[in-house]
Amino acid sequence: MKTVLRIALFMAVFLMLTTISVGAETFSKRFEKGSSDFGAQLGWGWTADIPPGPNRTDLGFLYFFPNWQHNITGLIGGDSWYKGSLFYHMEAGVAFADRDDKFLLGWSPLMVQYKFLSPKRRWAPNVLLGTGFSMTNWKDVAERELGSEFQFLLHAGAGLEYFKKDGAYSINYRLFHVSNAGMQFPNIGLNAHMFTLGMRF
Repeated sequence: MKTVLRIALFMAVFLMLTTISVGAETFSKRFEKGSSDFGAQLGWGWTADIPPGPNRTDLGFLYFFPNWQHNITGLIGGDSWYKGSLFYHMEAGVAFADRDDKFLLGWSPLMVQYKFLSPKRRWAPNVLLGTGFSMTNWKDVAERELGSEFQFLLHAGAGLEYFKKDGAYSINYRLFHVSNAGMQFPNIGLNAHMFTLGMRF
C-alpha cells in the first residue's frame, strides 16, 4: 500500500511540474466535440470493510479493463477553473481474484468522465462515475456478501492524465462496488479500492 501511494505521489508531482504548452489550435482540435479514442487500465484492487461488519471477505484482484471514450461536449468552461470536456466512457474486461481461480467478467456501458483541461499544461485531473454489470464466481469465496453470479457494478474515481503527442498515460484511483441490487440474498456486496495505470491511443 505504501509503495502504491509513493508511486501516485511521484506521478502527481511529475505531472504538476510538466506545464509545457501544447498550443491552442492543437489543443482545441484534440478535444473537439465528437472525437473519440481507445484506452485500457491495468491495476490492483483489494476489498475494504465498507460498511464495517464482522467476518468480511478479504479479497485482492488484478484488474484489466479496455475502454472507449467519446467527447460529448468539446471544450467548455471558458477560462474558468473547471474548463474541460465531458466524455462518454464505456469499458469491459476482467478481474482475477488472488485465490482459487476466481474471476469477474464485467461490462460498464453507462459511464462519464470529466477532464479538467488547459492548453498551458500536458496533464489533466479527471473524475469518473458509472455503472454496469458482471458475471462472476466470486460468490464462492464471498458467501456473506454476494448471493448470485450476476452482479451490478458501480464506479467512482479520480485520476491524473498526462498527454503525449499521440495518446496519453494516466494514474487512477477508483472505488469499486459489486452487488446484485437485492435480486438474491445475501446482498451486502463488496466494496474495493483500486489503483490503476492507464493508456490512451
